Amino acid sequence: MKVLHGLSAALILGFTVAFATPAQAQCVGFEYCTLVWSDEFDGTEVDETKWSFQRGDGSEVGLPSGWGNNEQQWYTDQNATVAGGFLTITAREESVEPGFNFTSARLRTFRKGDWTYGRMEMRAKMPLGKGLWPAFWMLPTDNVYGGWAASGEIDIVEYLGDDPEEILGTIHYGGEWPNNTLSGQEYRLDSGSFHDDFHEFAIEWEEGEIRWYVDDVLYSTKTNWTSNGGAFPAPFDKRFHLLLNMAVGGNLPGAPDANTLFPQELVVDYVRVYQEADPPAFLINAGLNDAWFNPLTNGQGFFVNVFPDTGIVFVGWFTYDVERPPEDVTAILGEPGHRWLSAQGPFTGDTATMDVYLSSGGVFDAEDPPVGTPENIGTMTITWTDCNTAQVSYDLPGLGLSGTIPIQRIVLDNIALCEALSTN
Repeated sequence: MKVLHGLSAALILGFTVAFATPAQAQCVGFEYCTLVWSDEFDGTEVDETKWSFQRGDGSEVGLPSGWGNNEQQWYTDQNATVAGGFLTITAREESVEPGFNFTSARLRTFRKGDWTYGRMEMRAKMPLGKGLWPAFWMLPTDNVYGGWAASGEIDIVEYLGDDPEEILGTIHYGGEWPNNTLSGQEYRLDSGSFHDDFHEFAIEWEEGEIRWYVDDVLYSTKTNWTSNGGAFPAPFDKRFHLLLNMAVGGNLPGAPDANTLFPQELVVDYVRVYQEADPPAFLINAGLNDAWFNPLTNGQGFFVNVFPDTGIVFVGWFTYDVERPPEDVTAILGEPGHRWLSAQGPFTGDTATMDVYLSSGGVFDAEDPPVGTPENIGTMTITWTDCNTAQVSYDLPGLGLSGTIPIQRIVLDNIALCEALSTN
């Protein structure tokens, strides 16, 4: 095991030079949260176990034509497609129904995904042009407190296509229409636009408080609302479901003009729902920084480096020889000698979730190993049981490998530090 001694510095050098820092913990305002629902849009069509289509002009659900907002589109299933890891809702200038000159799509999770409290987020790129009105929002599933808006509405994000630097976050509450009220806040980018690139839009909703975020930047907090149907925190204390749509025209954006070019797309990378969780029994901490090994297989080692200030874990997963190989051995995965994978990602509680990279082309034992361009080949999750043991689950499509293995600490010097930091 002579090789292990010199490994950590080389691995850390490779990490810090080669990789960008990933996103931080999934929830900003909750100390601990767990993913309870998501759609990563990895298939080839809309997943109807998670979403239902709403079609037409709203009259089938009892609304005035135009979905109660004088919207000008007719919703169809064909305007929502899934490909390449994205959901695309396309607004087209076409007439499939008399009186409607545009088509688009509207999806909801009604009775397929309904939640009271949590973090609801979407990463998306917006369309461009006057009259375009995409929204990611929530409605009550049961209307316990009465018709709209006595039972509430939460607009996670609304966007108007003729103002691509700004989005809106709003709640609707009070009495049934027309005795309803609203409270909202705008958020404007310092540079760029919501059409140019993807951004993450989220709320964190708990009893008596709702917070709005763009790219994890808090821009609005609401703690005061009413419902004619019940006492505070009504109406935002019952289960709600998600809606995702792109309207064309309507009371808020106005009609498209000659400068609005069709088709236009709302492109969604993912939709995720987290809920607040109890703290785990074990907390990842800097006392885990050490050499680890797989007790079930000779010649597999790990170096772990935890960075608490940034919430990031770096891991090197390598093979080693009991006897030192020749000095000119190159790091090639699967060949005798030294070869290694590196991983990095955020951690929360007892678990780190990381992207895995294949490093190659360098002499592993060189005093100054070259830093190449790593190849992302999959993901790895490490869950620690205590300061001495953990479980690694890996999925490496780039290598055709997946599985779960245990790891144990080799050197015991940091045990006392780890135990002191591992609980609340």
